Amino acid sequence: MIELTAAQENVRVRALRFSEERLAPRAADRDRVGEFAAEDLKALGRAGLLTVNVPVAHGGLGAGVVSYVEAVRALAQGCAGTAVGMMVTNMVAEAISHFGTPEQRARHLRPLCAGEWPAAAFCLSEPESGSDAASMRATATREGDRYRLNGVKAWITSGGEAGVYLVTAKTDPAARAKGVTAFLVPAGAPGLSASPPEKKLGLRSSVTTQVVLEDCLVPASERLGEEGEGFKVMMSSLDGGRVGVSAQAVGVADAALAHLRAAYERAPTAELADALARSQAERDAAWLLCLRAARLKDAGETLTQQASISKLYCTEMAGRVCQRALRAQGAAGHAALGGVERLMRDARVMRIYEGTSEIQRLVIAREALRAGARGA
Repeated sequence: MIELTAAQENVRVRALRFSEERLAPRAADRDRVGEFAAEDLKALGRAGLLTVNVPVAHGGLGAGVVSYVEAVRALAQGCAGTAVGMMVTNMVAEAISHFGTPEQRARHLRPLCAGEWPAAAFCLSEPESGSDAASMRATATREGDRYRLNGVKAWITSGGEAGVYLVTAKTDPAARAKGVTAFLVPAGAPGLSASPPEKKLGLRSSVTTQVVLEDCLVPASERLGEEGEGFKVMMSSLDGGRVGVSAQAVGVADAALAHLRAAYERAPTAELADALARSQAERDAAWLLCLRAARLKDAGETLTQQASISKLYCTEMAGRVCQRALRAQGAAGHAALGGVERLMRDARVMRIYEGTSEIQRLVIAREALRAGARGA
């Protein structure tokens, strides 16, 4: 496997220790009752793990994307639901760091870095615009030195718990993607509310809600970037987000592999040997794809296709490995106390959020055609 630098190894070890000591022991209970791990997420903030790739000059850890995926993988082994809250927060923090003003960074990055807020929320999808985000209906109307936001955002991680919401809305509805603008809306802003949490198949310790904007007045100073740049802000975030989901999927696969190894040690049959060998090979291939995408992002290179390849393969791999581990446990695998059924439920949604597997295939094919046209 690729050798890590001392700084990257430090982040990996720190996250793995946190995962083993604080997340794994409570993961099953949190899944059962749907408990949001607010204090653990704040502790991750104090450890720098909510702002891993935010420059030190902006208050973050400044450890890079490889460090980030190592941290995500380690945390997901313990509790994938808590890991997704950490991932979305890192994604929002990077967007604020890259596109925000010094004043916005001071208002919103500092509390995340200090562990004062458990999370940040990324509000792009809507009930009738998921994969086709440019068809969103939320609007932002300029009124002097402020904007009036109206609309509904759907499937929002940490809705109702976040300290700040990165929200997209149309300032020019006729312009589709070119009319989208991004805003930073603080928790408690008048007109901002969250629905009761969704009842979900998996990731139950991650709170998922709708976020409703009803005449929500946002100062113009909270616009992130210029008018019409919101889609650029969100799409640049999604490439990095897909790398994070890849690492989350590998972490879940690692946890499932531990169950599969234990089953093979108890009963070293040819069938289990085949399942373990296939799973280990696929897991290692997936992790290499994730690291390749992470290194491209660290280098500041284009990673749209590689992020999609990584996300597609890693998430589908996790589902296969969890299925094999479930079969290896037999009837016990279907019981909540077996552990694997939770991993399998958690893994399923990873093929949906941050772009479905079907969308990833479209992105990969589109980029392959572009590369062919360039003679690459």
